[in-house]
Amino acid sequence: MKKLVALLFLVPGLAMAQKEIKPNLSKAEGAWKSNKLDEAKAIIDVSVASQEFMVDAKKGGPSKNAAKAWYLKGVIYAALDTTTNAKFQALSANAFDESKAAFEKSKEIDQGKSKGFIKLPDAAVGGFEREFTISEVNDALGNGYFNRSLRFYEEDRDYTKAFTYIKYSMYFTPADTFKMRIAGTYFGPAAKEYEQSIGFLESYVKGGGTMKEAYQQLIALYSTQKKNEEALVVIRKAKEKYPDEAEFSQSEIAILYDMGRLPEARASIEKKIASGGADRSAYYNLGFICNKMKDMECAKRAFNEAIKIDKDDFDSYAMLADISYKEVGELRRERGAITGSTDADLKKRKDLFGKIGDKLRESLPYWEKCYELKGTDENVLYGLLSVYGDLYAYDESYGPKMETLKKKMKGMGLEVD
Repeated sequence: MKKLVALLFLVPGLAMAQKEIKPNLSKAEGAWKSNKLDEAKAIIDVSVASQEFMVDAKKGGPSKNAAKAWYLKGVIYAALDTTTNAKFQALSANAFDESKAAFEKSKEIDQGKSKGFIKLPDAAVGGFEREFTISEVNDALGNGYFNRSLRFYEEDRDYTKAFTYIKYSMYFTPADTFKMRIAGTYFGPAAKEYEQSIGFLESYVKGGGTMKEAYQQLIALYSTQKKNEEALVVIRKAKEKYPDEAEFSQSEIAILYDMGRLPEARASIEKKIASGGADRSAYYNLGFICNKMKDMECAKRAFNEAIKIDKDDFDSYAMLADISYKEVGELRRERGAITGSTDADLKKRKDLFGKIGDKLRESLPYWEKCYELKGTDENVLYGLLSVYGDLYAYDESYGPKMETLKKKMKGMGLEVD
């Protein structure tokens, strides 16, 4: 096979003699084998253009040479298309299209009757010539085009050409899942050909492909185009294939959240937790979803579970600080709504004042932990200052803490009263 690849793609170095050219497949094939692509092209062009050579005069249909002639033209033009020699590249402005058309014409005429059309030396049988099958030649051509695409991608950074040539490669090897994955995961997105990239990755997944990166890229492509339903289908397939990969569960939750399907997102997380496979992120995400659904008890339980797993989980502490301080605000609004002066009204206002103090003391440890973890975060600083200020109404010992914090904030250039 190495010999075949070399014969298909080595660049010729000799110029053909200027003489009358006649149809002759043996000479065209010989010139190709000798790497004289200019001569091979000239002979094969004359051959396929010859009515006398290509048509059976008696039967009126294709001659016995026609299928091979078209096939040989396909091989020669594929070699022209993949050469790195500018002189021979210039022999055809659309070599791949002509190569493809020639192969299709050969198929149309041959109707699958022939196993192969060309003979080449094979090292596996002592260097003797044997007939290479159409499948073997397709593999060699596909690999030649793929190697060219790699050069465009890695060396030239010409992603459009890289994607074009890998597509040419897959004309010869359409069932090659490796190339589908490379085209959809790397070359297509680099060339900004997102729809075609999706097509390749869909084919890869349907073809039984198992590389995780292909699923990741397909999900990302669907998500960026807001094709959330399609993304969910792929995510759920990926979760079946990679049950231990947390990122696919995270992606599912994110998309369901983006679609406003919060109950489904919550159910998905709770199922994972119930299975015993929950980590800190699972509890945090559950808390986040429950918070959005206004189920604050669920949210607080979940964030506290996350903290049990990671005692320095700033995000969960910050959410608990925020939730608890909002509850302080709700109690204040309830107290402020009492405008009467009856004994019952006064008693209720007093009771709510006590509850506000209790809730502030409940909120304080969360803010202080956030301050311990991120002592320069502006939201944390202003939040803790507000809690200290509110607690000062209950206990003047919070005054010095409040002043110390103000001093620090002023030193950071923050505005404080």
